Amino acid sequence: MIVKRSTPILMILLLLGIALAGCPKKAPTNAYKKAMDALKRARAARASDCAKDELRSAENLMARAKKYMDQGKYEKAKTAFDAARKQAEKAKEEAEINKKDCLKKLNPPKTRALPTPPTIVTAPGENTTDNRQSLQTIYFDFNRSQLTEKAKGILTRHADWLNKHPSAKLEISGHCDQRGSVEYNLALGERRAIKVKQFLLNLGVSNSRMSVVSYGHQKPADPRLNAAAFAKNRRAEFKVSK
Repeated sequence: MIVKRSTPILMILLLLGIALAGCPKKAPTNAYKKAMDALKRARAARASDCAKDELRSAENLMARAKKYMDQGKYEKAKTAFDAARKQAEKAKEEAEINKKDCLKKLNPPKTRALPTPPTIVTAPGENTTDNRQSLQTIYFDFNRSQLTEKAKGILTRHADWLNKHPSAKLEISGHCDQRGSVEYNLALGERRAIKVKQFLLNLGVSNSRMSVVSYGHQKPADPRLNAAAFAKNRRAEFKVSK
Protein backbone atom coordinates (compact mmCIF):
# COMPACT_ATOMS: atom_id res chain seq x y z
CA MET A 1 0.00 0.00 0.00
CA ILE A 2 2.87 2.40 0.79
CA VAL A 3 4.36 1.81 -2.67
CA LYS A 4 1.05 2.50 -4.37
CA ARG A 5 0.51 5.77 -2.50
CA SER A 6 4.03 7.02 -3.26
CA THR A 7 3.84 6.21 -6.98
CA PRO A 8 2.03 9.44 -8.02
CA ILE A 9 4.55 11.51 -6.05
CA LEU A 10 7.47 9.77 -7.72
CA MET A 11 5.92 10.33 -11.13
CA ILE A 12 5.46 14.04 -10.41
CA LEU A 13 9.08 14.37 -9.26
CA LEU A 14 10.29 12.51 -12.35
CA LEU A 15 8.31 14.73 -14.71
CA LEU A 16 9.54 17.84 -12.89
CA GLY A 17 13.15 16.69 -13.26
CA ILE A 18 12.69 16.09 -16.98
CA ALA A 19 11.12 19.52 -17.41
CA LEU A 20 13.95 21.23 -15.56
CA ALA A 21 16.58 19.32 -17.51
CA GLY A 22 14.99 20.49 -20.75
CA CYS A 23 15.12 24.16 -19.79
CA PRO A 24 17.68 26.14 -21.78
CA LYS A 25 20.80 27.39 -20.03
CA LYS A 26 20.95 31.04 -19.15
CA ALA A 27 22.20 33.38 -21.87
CA PRO A 28 25.69 34.79 -21.12
CA THR A 29 24.47 38.37 -20.73
CA ASN A 30 27.23 39.26 -18.27
CA ALA A 31 29.96 38.11 -20.70
CA TYR A 32 28.18 40.05 -23.46
CA LYS A 33 28.11 43.24 -21.38
CA LYS A 34 31.80 42.95 -20.48
CA ALA A 35 32.75 42.42 -24.13
CA MET A 36 30.66 45.40 -25.24
CA ASP A 37 32.22 47.61 -22.55
CA ALA A 38 35.71 46.53 -23.64
CA LEU A 39 34.88 47.36 -27.26
CA LYS A 40 33.58 50.79 -26.24
CA ARG A 41 36.79 51.51 -24.33
CA ALA A 42 38.89 50.37 -27.29
CA ARG A 43 36.99 52.64 -29.67
CA ALA A 44 37.26 55.54 -27.23
CA ALA A 45 41.04 54.99 -27.25
CA ARG A 46 40.99 55.46 -31.05
CA ALA A 47 41.61 51.78 -31.78
CA SER A 48 39.68 52.22 -35.03
CA ASP A 49 42.53 54.48 -36.17
CA CYS A 50 45.52 53.29 -34.14
CA ALA A 51 44.92 49.52 -33.72
CA LYS A 52 42.74 48.63 -36.69
CA ASP A 53 43.74 44.97 -37.00
CA GLU A 54 43.26 44.20 -33.33
CA LEU A 55 39.90 45.98 -33.19
CA ARG A 56 38.70 44.20 -36.33
CA SER A 57 39.55 40.84 -34.76
CA ALA A 58 37.58 41.78 -31.63
CA GLU A 59 34.58 42.87 -33.68
CA ASN A 60 34.64 39.63 -35.69
CA LEU A 61 34.69 37.59 -32.49
CA MET A 62 31.81 39.69 -31.13
CA ALA A 63 29.72 39.06 -34.24
CA ARG A 64 30.38 35.33 -34.00
CA ALA A 65 29.41 35.31 -30.32
CA LYS A 66 26.12 37.08 -31.06
CA LYS A 67 25.36 34.51 -33.73
CA TYR A 68 25.97 31.68 -31.26
CA MET A 69 23.68 33.34 -28.73
CA ASP A 70 20.91 33.75 -31.32
CA GLN A 71 21.24 30.03 -32.05
CA GLY A 72 20.97 29.18 -28.35
CA LYS A 73 24.57 27.91 -28.20
CA TYR A 74 25.25 29.70 -24.95
CA GLU A 75 28.51 27.98 -23.98
CA LYS A 76 30.07 28.77 -27.35
CA ALA A 77 28.68 32.29 -27.13
CA LYS A 78 30.30 32.85 -23.73
CA THR A 79 33.66 31.57 -25.00
CA ALA A 80 33.49 33.91 -27.99
CA PHE A 81 32.38 36.88 -25.85
CA ASP A 82 35.32 36.29 -23.50
CA ALA A 83 37.71 36.10 -26.47
CA ALA A 84 36.23 39.30 -27.92
CA ARG A 85 36.68 41.08 -24.59
CA LYS A 86 40.34 40.06 -24.34
CA GLN A 87 40.98 41.06 -27.95
CA ALA A 88 39.30 44.44 -27.38
CA GLU A 89 41.44 45.03 -24.29
CA LYS A 90 44.54 44.32 -26.38
CA ALA A 91 43.26 46.68 -29.08
CA LYS A 92 42.88 49.44 -26.48
CA GLU A 93 46.38 48.80 -25.14
CA GLU A 94 47.87 48.79 -28.64
CA ALA A 95 46.01 51.99 -29.55
CA GLU A 96 47.33 53.76 -26.47
CA ILE A 97 50.89 52.69 -27.34
CA ASN A 98 50.55 53.83 -30.95
CA LYS A 99 48.37 56.91 -30.37
CA LYS A 100 51.10 59.55 -30.58
CA ASP A 101 52.52 58.38 -33.91
CA CYS A 102 49.08 57.41 -35.17
CA LEU A 103 47.55 60.84 -34.58
CA LYS A 104 50.50 62.47 -36.31
CA LYS A 105 49.70 60.43 -39.40
CA LEU A 106 46.01 61.25 -39.18
CA ASN A 107 46.76 64.97 -38.83
CA PRO A 108 49.98 65.53 -40.77
CA PRO A 109 51.45 69.04 -41.02
CA LYS A 110 50.50 70.91 -44.15
CA THR A 111 53.01 70.59 -46.94
CA ARG A 112 53.20 71.55 -50.56
CA ALA A 113 54.71 68.26 -51.59
CA LEU A 114 52.32 65.91 -53.35
CA PRO A 115 51.87 62.51 -51.70
CA THR A 116 53.57 59.64 -53.47
CA PRO A 117 51.65 56.42 -54.13
CA PRO A 118 52.53 53.37 -51.99
CA THR A 119 55.33 51.26 -53.38
CA ILE A 120 56.51 47.76 -52.62
CA VAL A 121 59.92 47.44 -51.00
CA THR A 122 61.88 44.40 -52.10
CA ALA A 123 64.02 42.86 -49.39
CA PRO A 124 67.24 41.33 -50.66
CA GLY A 125 67.16 37.59 -51.18
CA GLU A 126 63.38 37.27 -50.78
CA ASN A 127 60.69 36.14 -53.21
CA THR A 128 57.48 37.97 -54.07
CA THR A 129 54.00 36.47 -54.37
CA ASP A 130 51.09 38.27 -56.07
CA ASN A 131 53.14 41.48 -56.06
CA ARG A 132 53.26 41.46 -52.26
CA GLN A 133 56.65 41.38 -50.58
CA SER A 134 57.14 39.12 -47.58
CA LEU A 135 60.27 38.54 -45.54
CA GLN A 136 61.16 34.97 -44.67
CA THR A 137 58.45 33.18 -42.69
CA ILE A 138 59.23 31.85 -39.20
CA TYR A 139 57.64 28.82 -37.53
CA PHE A 140 56.48 27.86 -34.04
CA ASP A 141 56.20 24.70 -31.98
CA PHE A 142 52.76 23.21 -31.38
CA ASN A 143 50.54 25.38 -29.17
CA ARG A 144 53.45 27.74 -28.41
CA SER A 145 54.14 31.41 -29.04
CA GLN A 146 57.75 31.36 -27.83
CA LEU A 147 60.35 32.06 -30.50
CA THR A 148 62.71 29.23 -31.41
CA GLU A 149 66.43 29.90 -31.76
CA LYS A 150 66.12 29.52 -35.52
CA ALA A 151 63.28 32.06 -35.58
CA LYS A 152 65.35 34.51 -33.53
CA GLY A 153 68.18 34.25 -36.04
CA ILE A 154 65.83 34.99 -38.94
CA LEU A 155 64.22 37.90 -37.07
CA THR A 156 67.63 39.37 -36.28
CA ARG A 157 68.34 39.54 -40.03
CA HIS A 158 64.91 41.08 -40.61
CA ALA A 159 65.60 43.74 -37.96
CA ASP A 160 68.97 44.56 -39.53
CA TRP A 161 67.33 45.05 -42.92
CA LEU A 162 64.45 47.10 -41.49
CA ASN A 163 66.83 49.36 -39.57
CA LYS A 164 68.70 50.04 -42.81
CA HIS A 165 65.40 50.92 -44.55
CA PRO A 166 63.61 53.24 -42.08
CA SER A 167 60.80 54.07 -44.51
CA ALA A 168 59.67 50.44 -44.76
CA LYS A 169 56.50 49.37 -42.93
CA LEU A 170 55.93 45.85 -41.65
CA GLU A 171 52.74 43.84 -41.14
CA ILE A 172 53.18 40.75 -38.96
CA SER A 173 50.48 38.09 -39.29
CA GLY A 174 50.14 35.19 -36.85
CA HIS A 175 48.83 31.81 -37.99
CA CYS A 176 48.00 28.41 -36.45
CA ASP A 177 47.38 24.87 -37.60
CA GLN A 178 43.80 23.60 -37.86
CA ARG A 179 43.61 22.05 -34.40
CA GLY A 180 41.72 24.08 -31.80
CA SER A 181 38.68 26.36 -31.87
CA VAL A 182 38.42 29.52 -33.95
CA GLU A 183 38.54 31.71 -30.83
CA TYR A 184 41.54 29.92 -29.31
CA ASN A 185 43.56 30.01 -32.53
CA LEU A 186 42.82 33.69 -33.15
CA ALA A 187 44.21 34.46 -29.69
CA LEU A 188 47.23 32.15 -30.21
CA GLY A 189 47.97 33.70 -33.61
CA GLU A 190 47.92 37.15 -32.05
CA ARG A 191 50.29 36.09 -29.25
CA ARG A 192 52.70 34.81 -31.87
CA ALA A 193 52.56 38.05 -33.86
CA ILE A 194 53.05 40.14 -30.71
CA LYS A 195 56.08 38.04 -29.68
CA VAL A 196 57.64 38.75 -33.06
CA LYS A 197 56.88 42.46 -32.80
CA GLN A 198 58.38 42.67 -29.32
CA PHE A 199 61.56 40.92 -30.48
CA LEU A 200 61.94 43.39 -33.36
CA LEU A 201 61.23 46.32 -31.01
CA ASN A 202 64.09 45.17 -28.80
CA LEU A 203 66.36 45.25 -31.86
CA GLY A 204 65.53 48.87 -32.61
CA VAL A 205 62.64 48.68 -35.09
CA SER A 206 60.16 51.48 -34.35
CA ASN A 207 56.77 50.49 -32.95
CA SER A 208 54.99 52.87 -35.33
CA ARG A 209 56.35 50.97 -38.33
CA MET A 210 54.82 47.64 -37.32
CA SER A 211 51.28 46.29 -37.13
CA VAL A 212 50.02 42.86 -36.09
CA VAL A 213 47.05 40.75 -37.18
CA SER A 214 45.94 37.22 -36.36
CA TYR A 215 44.26 34.90 -38.85
CA GLY A 216 44.15 31.88 -36.53
CA HIS A 217 43.78 28.80 -38.73
CA GLN A 218 41.75 30.62 -41.39
CA LYS A 219 44.62 30.98 -43.90
CA PRO A 220 46.57 27.70 -43.90
CA ALA A 221 49.75 27.52 -45.94
CA ASP A 222 49.00 23.82 -46.44
CA PRO A 223 45.35 22.67 -46.14
CA ARG A 224 46.20 19.01 -45.53
CA LEU A 225 45.52 17.54 -42.09
CA ASN A 226 48.82 15.86 -41.26
CA ALA A 227 51.90 16.59 -39.17
CA ALA A 228 53.91 18.08 -42.04
CA ALA A 229 51.09 20.46 -42.97
CA PHE A 230 50.47 21.44 -39.35
CA ALA A 231 54.16 22.38 -38.98
CA LYS A 232 53.93 24.67 -42.04
CA ASN A 233 50.82 26.39 -40.70
CA ARG A 234 52.22 27.30 -37.25
CA ARG A 235 53.91 30.45 -38.50
CA ALA A 236 54.31 34.21 -38.63
CA GLU A 237 54.41 35.91 -42.01
CA PHE A 238 55.67 39.36 -42.95
CA LYS A 239 54.53 41.88 -45.53
CA VAL A 240 56.77 44.87 -46.20
CA SER A 241 55.55 48.06 -47.83
CA LYS A 242 56.59 51.68 -48.03
